[in-house]
Amino acid sequence: MSQWLRVRLGFVFISFLAFSFLVVFRLVQLQVLPNEDLQSLAQRQFNRTDKKAPFRLPIYDRNHEELAVSVPVSSLYAHPKKIKSVKSTARLLAKHLGGSPSKWIQKLDKKKSFVWLQRQMSEAKAQQIKNLQIPGMGIESENKRIYPNGQLASHVLGYTDIDGNGLSGIELSLNQILLEEKTKQRRPKDGRGNTSYIERKSASEQTSGSGINLTLDRRIQSLVEHELELVKTETKAKSVMAVVMNPQNGEILALAQRPSFDPLSPSLASKDAHQNKLVQALYEPGSTLKVLFAAEAIEENILKPDSQLDCGNGKVKVGNTVISESDKKHSHASLSLEKVIAYSSNVGAVRVAQKLGTQGASELIQRFGLNQKTGIEISGETSPQFKTKEALTPLLLATMGFGQGISMTPLQLVTAFTPFANGGILVSPTLIKEDESSGASPAGERVISEATAETIRKILVNVTEDPKGTGFLAKIPG
Repeated sequence: MSQWLRVRLGFVFISFLAFSFLVVFRLVQLQVLPNEDLQSLAQRQFNRTDKKAPFRLPIYDRNHEELAVSVPVSSLYAHPKKIKSVKSTARLLAKHLGGSPSKWIQKLDKKKSFVWLQRQMSEAKAQQIKNLQIPGMGIESENKRIYPNGQLASHVLGYTDIDGNGLSGIELSLNQILLEEKTKQRRPKDGRGNTSYIERKSASEQTSGSGINLTLDRRIQSLVEHELELVKTETKAKSVMAVVMNPQNGEILALAQRPSFDPLSPSLASKDAHQNKLVQALYEPGSTLKVLFAAEAIEENILKPDSQLDCGNGKVKVGNTVISESDKKHSHASLSLEKVIAYSSNVGAVRVAQKLGTQGASELIQRFGLNQKTGIEISGETSPQFKTKEALTPLLLATMGFGQGISMTPLQLVTAFTPFANGGILVSPTLIKEDESSGASPAGERVISEATAETIRKILVNVTEDPKGTGFLAKIPG
């Protein structure tokens, strides 16, 4: 063998050896050594995330009675590319699920790799379809949100879409909490995209939460809603609403309004019925604000309950504007502060506001939290509207005295009245029931003295006790 031939064979041998070494090294690198990039690629290629609606934790009232729960249901899906005869499959679907064959042909678009055919169907119907054993179609178990009490507390609870996402109310504002203890299930798949087996869940994934307890009392909520139905019918009002709050800690026992909607079929109700007016709609509070102005005047020692105020026989001039009583029966030459509230005198309220002045009125708004949201745990709460101290003209100051020229939500006004019931503490409204074993007490801020709170309570009682009081008909025997 010539020298040149041996050199060529040696070169080929060394090249082959080097190539073999590189192949072995690469195989070890890919299959033995850790590689985050390859692992991530494998996860994307061989795992798919469930498309089904996730499990949501239940929502309970304060007595642990169910208000919203998730129940297992079945949904029909298809892999259009695996269906041999679209037309015959469409005819079968039309026969068992209704609709025209053309509707199902359109859904079974060959360009799509996955399509939902019917979500959240009855178990009987799902079993009927399953028995047909149609190639390329399958049944997926998922979760459906239901509300056992129908429309009860629908404005508080809100609702979800078919994929289990919160769209309004507590379902929206606490969406992540209601979902956080259940992760999306991942399933390995083979080269054709079929599920090969289900991985065992980790301990953390298997743990289910206990749910959320609201401060609502289902029975009180039901009674309130029943009364609202009666009132709306009797008065032919466009809308009626009510709040029942514990003034000691701000817990909402009932929060309701009419018209309402069915959280299982929210699209059937008008857009107006969806709005939670108690926390989203602004209105002028009217004569109810006279009580807050009176409380501020008493707290600052500007007036006493028996202080006499010039009521001008039902008229008072502010600048070029004459303000009159809304009812001639309220016209008086003078009234004590207590009677101004009892008879709901607008002119008397103007006098109180004028004695407070722009500084006092601004401090009143801030003191009772009427310049900010309450912080209630429902998304979409509206901010109140009021003028700054610098923008308070004499006329606006006067009209604010009887609740005009300032806007707030009904819940903000209810909250502002809590100090009169609990001894002077302004508490924040809440819908989330705290764990009583933790010993935590809701935070509150003293805004008036106990003496002022007691005085205002007596004045408010007198509104119903005085035969000429505007609330005399609301007096309850005993």
